[in-house]
Amino acid sequence: MRFVATLALVVLVGVGAVPARAQKTKARKTSQSAPGLAQLQKMTARYAPTTLRVDTSKLSAADRQALVKLVEAGRIMDDVFLVQYWSGNQALYARLQKDTTPLGKARLRYFWINKSPWSVLDGFRAFLPGVPSEKPKGANFYPEDMTREEFETWVGSLSKEDQEQANGFFTVIRRTTDAGKKTLEAVPYSEVYKQDLTRAANLLKEAASLTDNASLKTFLNLRADAFLSNDYYASDLAWMDLDAPIDITIGPYETYNDEIFGYKAAFETFLNLRDDEASAKFSALSTHLQEIEDNLPIDPQYRNPKLGAAAPIRVVDEILCSGDGNHGIATAAYNLPNDERVVNQKGSKRVMLKNVQEAKFRSVLLPIARRVLPGSAQDVNFESFFTHIVAHELMHGLGPHQINLDGRDTNPRAELKELYSAIEEAKADITGLFALQYMMDHAQEMKLSGVLPSDEAAQRQLYTTYLASMFRSLRFGPNDAHGKGMAIQFNYLMDKGAFTQRADQTFALDLEKFKQGVRDLDHDLLTLEAQGDYAAAKKLQDEMGVVRPALQKSLDRLQGIPTDIEPIFATADELAPEQPVATPAGHKNKKR
Repeated sequence: MRFVATLALVVLVGVGAVPARAQKTKARKTSQSAPGLAQLQKMTARYAPTTLRVDTSKLSAADRQALVKLVEAGRIMDDVFLVQYWSGNQALYARLQKDTTPLGKARLRYFWINKSPWSVLDGFRAFLPGVPSEKPKGANFYPEDMTREEFETWVGSLSKEDQEQANGFFTVIRRTTDAGKKTLEAVPYSEVYKQDLTRAANLLKEAASLTDNASLKTFLNLRADAFLSNDYYASDLAWMDLDAPIDITIGPYETYNDEIFGYKAAFETFLNLRDDEASAKFSALSTHLQEIEDNLPIDPQYRNPKLGAAAPIRVVDEILCSGDGNHGIATAAYNLPNDERVVNQKGSKRVMLKNVQEAKFRSVLLPIARRVLPGSAQDVNFESFFTHIVAHELMHGLGPHQINLDGRDTNPRAELKELYSAIEEAKADITGLFALQYMMDHAQEMKLSGVLPSDEAAQRQLYTTYLASMFRSLRFGPNDAHGKGMAIQFNYLMDKGAFTQRADQTFALDLEKFKQGVRDLDHDLLTLEAQGDYAAAKKLQDEMGVVRPALQKSLDRLQGIPTDIEPIFATADELAPEQPVATPAGHKNKKR
């Protein structure tokens, strides 16, 4: 799971509002018109160019050499992801690199931000001519003309083993002919992306031979093997045991781009340098997860009496991010792996990208707070912002994971299907607030006073900062899991009186009603997952996962404030320079 900046409304700078994708026609129309240079520049300006520079001087000489190879391997995940996202991406990218006009350079830059011809901030509307008007719901994981019913009928005809492959994270579904009859087949990633994965595997092996850290060496060798075998289990276990200054996540993980079923994982890289002091501080929170689980606002029968394994926290500074992790909204944190077998055996790891979060807070959140919360902006602080993101990632490990419905063992992801990600992201947000409030209320007996301030001022700062962050997130568009999850939270809490809207489109917070609203919503979301209730999840998303007109007026006042950041990986570029193809905003775009 990933925390980006949770999404939920289309607010454009100089561009007309776009209706939600659910309201669009299902026809696969081709884009005929596209924004001109001035309009495209306004669209791009919503991303504030932000240089990420990380001090690697304390690494051993061996690790510094390994780091160069890891940067090179990480960039290959961009190549794989382009293919996964859309079948026409590579050819389009090649054409864009040849256009050296001002418009051509602007198109190339915005393409690279989105890793596609569809603008994330504009409801995935096409911004280039001659491409489909919207992103295929199944990305390039399925045939574009495949229906949900066709897939489910085909899967139902397969053996149990073949069904696991068809529904699994690491296969692409393609059309084929069997005995003269057209059908579908599941093709392993190791075959579909063999050339790129072989290149990446070789670089990981080289890095493994260079590093002097045993756990990093083990993970890199096993992940290189996984790229070629398509079996990621052993390397996921090794990733959980990774204990090294260089903290790397590389491979196929999140399933957000599969909007049909949420089955297929996309490739990405997060190459980070660990902050040991901050990691130790926030790891104290993870020692109380069982107590929080035992007190979740849910029927006791749905609580887990024994959580799986530990939930390590890694606070890091990001050196490079690529592939699925670096398109559209910048990832702020992530919680992996998603393989329930690994989670049950080893737990999951929470990785907090501190330098990315600081950039978002400084460039986006503070200016928004001053506009929508003028009387409370002084209560918005980075410590509260960062602490809640830590809690969000920890909460992915709490709540229902393995459930039993009518004697059948299953899990919420399987039962809620494409609705699961939005419900789970909202659950992590709200359970994070619940957990922090619980720890504040019991800070003394939990020995957290030195980690988590718990006085009334600190509580007000937490909720005020979260409210400001909701507005920041609500600008991104209601077209993915994070967006729907945030819209659900905002509408539910506002209906509960957690905050009110003034005539001038600013907001005021009611602390006690906010706390109670969090408990109520947490109960509802946890119960949905525990009961695997698809119909109830659909009803909640349809009714609450929307933008109301009154909110739109407040969001309209935020024009001119950047929506997110455009990370510039200065340290990675210095370690392993690439040839630039364009230099807007004074930085390099990548060329493969």
